[in-house]
Amino acid sequence: MNQADHLIFIGFMGSGKSTIARKIARLKGMTSVDMDRFLEQEAGMTIPQIFETEGEEGFRAREHAFLKSMAQRDRCILSCGGGIINSPENRALLKDLGTVVYLEVSAQEAVSRISRPETRPLLQGKIPPEELLEQRRELYEEAADITFDTNGLSVGQVVRQVSILLERRGIL
Repeated sequence: MNQADHLIFIGFMGSGKSTIARKIARLKGMTSVDMDRFLEQEAGMTIPQIFETEGEEGFRAREHAFLKSMAQRDRCILSCGGGIINSPENRALLKDLGTVVYLEVSAQEAVSRISRPETRPLLQGKIPPEELLEQRRELYEEAADITFDTNGLSVGQVVRQVSILLERRGIL
């Protein structure tokens, strides 16, 4: 398999990146890597604990280092944290690593999908989710090769429709 030919899911928190990546990987017999889970295991802390001890800057540095390391890994399906696109360097890396799929979702629907908001440090911040998403929307679109609107769709519908789309484009 080709290194740096990953299938990468980006999007706002609650867009379904981790779930969709995991289910498509299972369906296609591929490996799925969840960036946030990897960073938690590596740090021996939860994401909120990393934010608390290292700040957002420390967490973002961990994300960047992990993303750089993906160039050395065998092809997989990667789900990224919602803020990975904040850095121009990360957006460039994403493009170099493979096909980037932006799972688009409204802020209202995203928040309704999050079962444990306390695990999302940025939901505890001063910026409302709608404003945070609006700040990031252009960056998601810039980084994406494909944009897929998940609003109003079930996980199964997204998995089926995204899989078909990616198969038709020769990506899966």
